[in-house]
Order: sequence, then structure tokens, then C-alpha cells
Amino acid sequence: MALSPFDLECRRQEAARSLPTDCFNDFLRLSRTVLHGPAFQWLLVDAPHEGLRKQVISALDGVLSAAGLRVNRFYVTERHMADANALEKRLVKNAAQAEVVHVWVSQGWFTPARWDAFNVRRERLASQAKARLVFWLDEAAIQAASQAAPDLWAWRGGVYAFKPTALAPNTLPHLINAEAFEHKTPLNAATLAERHRRVVEIQTWIKDHPDAPDELLVAPFDELGQLLFSLGELDNALDHWKNHVLPLAQRHNDAYGVAIVQGRIADVLQAQGNYDEAMRIHRDEELPVFERLDDQRAHAVTLSKIAAILRVRGELNQSLRIFREQVLPVFERLGDQRGYATTMEKIAETLQDQGEISEALRIYRAEVLPVYERLEDQREYAVTLGKIADALYVRGEFDEAMRIHRDEQLPVFERMGDRRERAIIMGQIALVLQAKGELSEALRIHREEVLPVYERLGDQRSLLIGQANLASLLLTQGSSQARSEARQLLQLAHEAAARLQLPEARQIADIQREAFTHDAD
Repeated sequence: MALSPFDLECRRQEAARSLPTDCFNDFLRLSRTVLHGPAFQWLLVDAPHEGLRKQVISALDGVLSAAGLRVNRFYVTERHMADANALEKRLVKNAAQAEVVHVWVSQGWFTPARWDAFNVRRERLASQAKARLVFWLDEAAIQAASQAAPDLWAWRGGVYAFKPTALAPNTLPHLINAEAFEHKTPLNAATLAERHRRVVEIQTWIKDHPDAPDELLVAPFDELGQLLFSLGELDNALDHWKNHVLPLAQRHNDAYGVAIVQGRIADVLQAQGNYDEAMRIHRDEELPVFERLDDQRAHAVTLSKIAAILRVRGELNQSLRIFREQVLPVFERLGDQRGYATTMEKIAETLQDQGEISEALRIYRAEVLPVYERLEDQREYAVTLGKIADALYVRGEFDEAMRIHRDEQLPVFERMGDRRERAIIMGQIALVLQAKGELSEALRIHREEVLPVYERLGDQRSLLIGQANLASLLLTQGSSQARSEARQLLQLAHEAAARLQLPEARQIADIQREAFTHDAD
């Protein structure tokens, strides 16, 4: 008899806890993707320690078996497999026999030439091998994939690493993962649908199992809070963190967990525009804990959030001082390249707010882009290109801003299939066109290539911002018909923003008052 969703989740949590502590979060990510992702997936795992690799696979296969999924595996070596064509045939054969296929690849087998040949076969492979293909590779092979097979790389369902500092049995993890909230999965059609489904599923589990032990509630509670936040359900997220997750951490006297949850609460409050309370929590509830525990990274991340609030409030010099003097040195000392690049981006954005466009551009180009290039992070590289284009737009270099958006940034997200990010870029292109006086094309892009995407994705916040942008453009037309449409769009956007308790509600209300105060009723 098949396990219930809740029992399966219990099994998954037990399997994660059987592994070393360092593996807990990546195992949950990997197992969730395999269980709940599409029929065809291409997943990459770096697990160089043979003993640990076997331990992870055994734990994963136990979960998959409990879920009723068939699993098989095979090895790829020079002696048994000559080229990418032979690998393709073997993958198709194994995929016909099982829903999950483990592929062990010997070190050095995947040369750039073989990755390129494998890349050419990706469409046929996706149509014929309807299975979750889990490739167990070494770090060099994974890096080579991103370079030699960029189109295939864009298809990956995830990259996971199991490299613990110690191979000891795991005890209970910290109640809340501090890292999880920092890097959110981009919103696209698939992930939105999955997130909504997961919200319902987790809420059902919690309701049906009121006596579940705390150790089984930790991960579902944390995931639910993050899901609600990412979906823009800010009131529900705030209630969840305050009334469910925080008491859980407090019951266990987990000072670190309590501090992380308080940070989650502050993040929601900030998203709602309640900057004073968010600032108080960061300063009074989080920082002292991280200082006492000597968690330098968590301390730096919290300071970065404080600096971000100061920037929003217009306290630019203070914000810049914190980023430069308190946050950046920590990431430099820790050797955290991503943290360094993210902080330099924030410094550039703050300098841009101060009108120092040239210095902001220099930082983007000389300090940020090279890091993302080294990390082979195509997404963040493209996002930074967009910030360069935005800075050029502010400086009045419309043609160059347009070129970067269209020729350098847009193709990356099109290759990734990220419809939401594509819509955002098209909105930026429309703003440039508006500045150049090409109003008809700007209107067309808003109506045909931006708003419909947000509607299909169910991305309410982006939709209302897009509606407000379109209304602002219509107001420049001057005709009664355009003003009528603008009024209607602003009303819809304001209602949505007020319902979601977003700070944009106030901004939209200001636009309404300025545009229509003198209109006859």
C-alpha cells in the first residue's frame, strides 16, 4: 500500500537525518526535486567521497522506493562506454525500465568534446528518456558541463553537493536554515504551480497531524513560511512565522533558530513597508545572538539587511558605510565570492542613488561581473547586465541600454526558459522605448509581452506594478480614452496592493491623486 504524503515526508526527513549534518539540506532539496519534479529531469550531484556517496544513494533510494518509484543504475567508464552516442542509448534503455536512473561517471570521462556531443542529443534524450536522470559526477565534470554544453546546462533541475567536513552521524539539525531564505528559486510557471501545490499539501499535513513531534514539523514549517513569502502572501507568511515557527524554536530553547525566525519576520515586515519594526528586530533580536555565537556570516547578512533598509529610507551615507566597512570585509575574510559580489552590487546601487553613475558602472563591470563569470552563474551575470543597462538608462544612454537588454541579457533568460524574468526585461525595454519617444511600441510590449505573462504566472505583485507602469505610460498620451484606461488600471493595481498590504499601494495612490484630482466626477 502506498504511503500517504505525510508518511512519505516523515520517511524523507528520517532519511535526511540519517546522513551527516552537512548533507541534510542538500538531501532534502534533491529528494524533493526527484519526488515532485517532472518526469524528465537532469540532475547533477557532486559527491567525491565514495562511502558518503553510497550512503546518500541508499538513503535516497529508500525514499524513492517508499514512494513507489522504480530505480536503476549503471556505470560510465572508458572501457564500457566509448562515446556520447553509447551513453544516450543506455540512458534511453534504462529510462524505459525505471522512473529514476542513477548514472555513475568515472573521473575524466566527460571531456568538453563529449559534453558538446551530449548537448547535441538533448532534445532527443528529453523525448525518449522519460526519467529522472541523476548524474553522479566530480566537480570538474560539472564545471565543464556549464562551459561545453550551455544549452543542456540550462535544462538542469539542480546541482547538489555532498562534501561534509566530518562523516559522523547526524543529530537534529538547527530548527531553521539561515541560508535558505537568501537565494530563492526564480518564479516561473512550473515553480509557481509547484509552490501553490506544496502550500496546500503542507497545510493539509499539519491540520491532519496535530500531534506530530517537533522534529517532523521543523522542515515543513520552514518550507511553508518560505513558500508563502515567495508567493507574496505576506499576511499569511507573517502569521505563520509569528504564531507557528517562532514558538517551535522557543520551545527548544534554540537561540540561533529564534534569531533566524525573527529575521524571517523582519523580512516580511520590510516587504510590507514596516521598515522601523524590521530594523528594530534586525538590530535588537538578531545581531546580539549572532555576535554571541560568533557567526560572522549571519552577522554580516543581517547588517546587509539593515543597510538595505537605510537605503530605502534615504540614509544613503550610513547605508554605504555599513556595506563598505562592516559587511564587505567579512565576506572577503571568509573567501565568500558570492557574498562579495552581492555586497559590491548593493554598494553600486547605493552609489547610483547618490548620482555616482560612473563609479556604479565601474563596480558592476570590474568587480561584480568577473565573479559571476568565475562562478559560472549565468543568471546573476545576466541580472547584473540588466543593472548596467538601468544605470546607462539613468544617464541617458538609451541606445546602449537597449542593446544590452536585447542582445546580452534577454537571450540568457530565453535560453533558460524563464518567462517571468523575460517579462521583466521586456518591461525595461518598454521604459527605454518610452524615453526615446517610441510610445506605440512601448504600449504594445506592456500589453502583449509583460502583463499577460504575469497573469498566467499568477504573480500578483509584478502584475500590479506592470499595470501601474502601463497606466503611467497611458497618462502621457493625453487622450480621454487613454486616461480612462489608466484610471481603471491604477484602480485595479491599488486594490491588489492594498489587499496584499504592499508598500506600492501608497505609491499608486499618489499617482492617482496627482493624475485625477482635478477631473470632473
